[in-house]
Amino acid sequence: MKQKLFFAGLFSAGLFGFVFQTPLVIAETVVSADQDLAAHYRFYLEEVKPILAEHCYECHADDPDDIAGNLVLTSHAALVHGGDSGAAIDGEDPAKSVLLQAVNYDVYEMPPDGKLSDSQIQTLTRWVEIGAPFPPSEEIDFVPPTHSSVPQVNDETKRWWSFQKVVRPEPPVVEMKEWLRNPIDYFILRKLESAGLTPAPPASRRQLIRRAYYDLVGLPPTPEQVAAFVSDDSPQAYANLIDELLASPHYGEKWGRHWLDLVRYAETNSFERDAAKPFVWRYRDYVIRAFNDDKPYDQFLTEQLAGDELPTPTADALIATGYYRLGAWDDEPADRLQAKFDELDDIVGTTSKTVLGLTVDCARCHDHKIDPIPQSDYYSMVSFFENIRRYGVRSGESVEAASIRKIPGEATPEEREQYEAKVRRLRKKIERIEAIAKPDFEPVEHEEYQYEMNRERLLRKRIGSVLTQHQFDTFHRARRELQRLVETPPGTLPVLCVTEEGSDPPVSYIRIRGNANVTGDEVAPSFLSVLSPPEPQITMPAHQSSTGRRLALAKWLSSDENPLTARVMVNRLWQYHFGRGIVRTSSDFGFQGAAPTHPELLDWLASEFVDHRWSIKAMHRAIMLSHAYQMSSAFNQDAYDADPENDLFWRFDVRRLTAEEIRDSILAVNGSLNLEQMFGPSIFPIQPKEVLAGQSVPGQGWGDSSESERRRRSIYIHVKRSLPVPILSTNDSADTDNTCPVRFITTQPTQALGMMNSDFTNGQAHALARSVTSEHTELRDRVAEVIARVTQRTANEVEIDRAVSMCELLVTEESMTAEESFEAFCLLALNLNEFVYVD
Repeated sequence: MKQKLFFAGLFSAGLFGFVFQTPLVIAETVVSADQDLAAHYRFYLEEVKPILAEHCYECHADDPDDIAGNLVLTSHAALVHGGDSGAAIDGEDPAKSVLLQAVNYDVYEMPPDGKLSDSQIQTLTRWVEIGAPFPPSEEIDFVPPTHSSVPQVNDETKRWWSFQKVVRPEPPVVEMKEWLRNPIDYFILRKLESAGLTPAPPASRRQLIRRAYYDLVGLPPTPEQVAAFVSDDSPQAYANLIDELLASPHYGEKWGRHWLDLVRYAETNSFERDAAKPFVWRYRDYVIRAFNDDKPYDQFLTEQLAGDELPTPTADALIATGYYRLGAWDDEPADRLQAKFDELDDIVGTTSKTVLGLTVDCARCHDHKIDPIPQSDYYSMVSFFENIRRYGVRSGESVEAASIRKIPGEATPEEREQYEAKVRRLRKKIERIEAIAKPDFEPVEHEEYQYEMNRERLLRKRIGSVLTQHQFDTFHRARRELQRLVETPPGTLPVLCVTEEGSDPPVSYIRIRGNANVTGDEVAPSFLSVLSPPEPQITMPAHQSSTGRRLALAKWLSSDENPLTARVMVNRLWQYHFGRGIVRTSSDFGFQGAAPTHPELLDWLASEFVDHRWSIKAMHRAIMLSHAYQMSSAFNQDAYDADPENDLFWRFDVRRLTAEEIRDSILAVNGSLNLEQMFGPSIFPIQPKEVLAGQSVPGQGWGDSSESERRRRSIYIHVKRSLPVPILSTNDSADTDNTCPVRFITTQPTQALGMMNSDFTNGQAHALARSVTSEHTELRDRVAEVIARVTQRTANEVEIDRAVSMCELLVTEESMTAEESFEAFCLLALNLNEFVYVD
């Protein structure tokens, strides 16, 4: 075989005629060539094969069930055929061979566990240059694969359940008709009856009001509200309660938090400096108001994805595009182009998972290994966003120039005059304190003081020497207030939003293996091919400062014809009410995701959602007025044996309060929660010194809020990626680096230790004791009041007796005062399971 290939090479080289003219010379040439070939074979066996065997064969040998990238390295034919990235060797230009680019870490990085030595790379380079010969004894027959190892876009994959158009199903026939309250119950009951199970009995009135309050506003009802609801015999009492809670301004604070989880909301950039994102809190406020106003979900999506490309963008629509600025941002990347595509990948991943329930970002480096999403589809989706101006760069354009727009507003002459007078007063206050401190500066500190980030640090060093604590606190408050005023002068509304580079879109390409610096085929904006979508209708905005691409994407995502958007959102609503979705993998409706336990119910909900003009509040009413939602959490051994995961919803699952609900409830039951102050710049709770010590500069980037501000709801706490608040992080607050569709639910020692020992919980237990003591003089009455506030029910005599005994024991055996013992009981009450769990 090798001889035939050799003579064919001579023929192709133009030597055929020469063979007939000088047969003797040709015979000598053949002998010489055979010697060279033998040397090449020895070179392979002695130098090349050991390198391949040690570093490559583990992933690229001839086992058809375990070949990385479909590339086999055990024969010349296999090298020529190549794998997913094309031929491994280039006969015309060996330097362009994928194999050599990979071992040089030019395009790919192979082997992935460490680059080969220079001598090993030189050996492989020489081997490729001489044609990558294999001795006949080493040549393994190569059979090219007849199928791809990844799902293809074809008629079969297009039939996947979530890719089908939503069609409203008819409620099924059931037997126990007296259990039914709305169409949702038909679908739940049908599954239960088919399994021979019966639903749990109804929840008590107390359980129901507590469940409804936490689900809709994230706060406990007061004992008085519970008593009023329990005593209301009206058939409409429960429906009226739902409407009342949906109309509460605190509904948006609760449900806005769910959306912020999904879009990885944080207020700092991460990485080394983790600096604050200016005005990002306006996006948080936009989300809260959108939920309170029951903004249609299709409009809600469109404003976030393309609010600036709407024909007449409103302030809300511009603020909504802050969505693009929420992710981590590397202000000092080693490779700027790669960092740009990392940011685009974050946008594509967040958008596709949150809206479509698909992991499109898994196709960044290659075709999706699980779902029928080719790499070209990924980069087509990237192209919708590729013209976005980057958030900002340290050495070039400022964040403000790239991302901040000042929206004109209205201001009276009086407002402007008051504003200017206040600015002057604050500047003078700051200058007076600086004048005291600056004479104590070292020469280098005068230079450092020119930079804003250093000023408080330099003055803080002088507390106790040239400055008092009061003077420093005055300086700090004045600077913070001045910054706020400068950023928001009368008549302007600065917002963190998205802008594009202009109306001329860049040419988009596939990036080979996800490497931003290596381009492949050109791509254009298009939707996921497996969904058989229409062509994007891209029209240039009238203002000519954008491409219109994102608006085209937003319209498709929010279209009634899109089979995923409505399904994904109603599944999330169900998940937040029941503890898990009809599809448990709520951000993965693909091939590896969980199948829906009630597919017909999911489609009924999706149809209802669209028919009610994408109203989220209408879906709350439908879900919460069902008998399925109003079941108790009562245990049933037979049902548990048949369905231990409660897939069929034979009872309502008990759930643990979220991190924010725990903190807000502690403040609510002691009467100190500040519900009056909504919206605006974020607040800074007191961070323990031990937590601040974890920073390179302790306390950097963490402000000092007033006492009343620190008692605001948790959604208004400044979300600094590198400095989480302990009571929130230990109780499973959202991961802010990625979209968070489902929070972890854990029960671990750190939670109990924090709830019993932290300054925060001990301080709030003291506040609870003080509040109750001001209302009641007798210990038994005080204990009963604490239990009522914490559990939203009336305490029984046994509980009161035990609590009183505990307080007395602490006085006699632990030498506590009566006040201290009652505070200890209040702390204990805040740690009760009945407080932390909702049934």
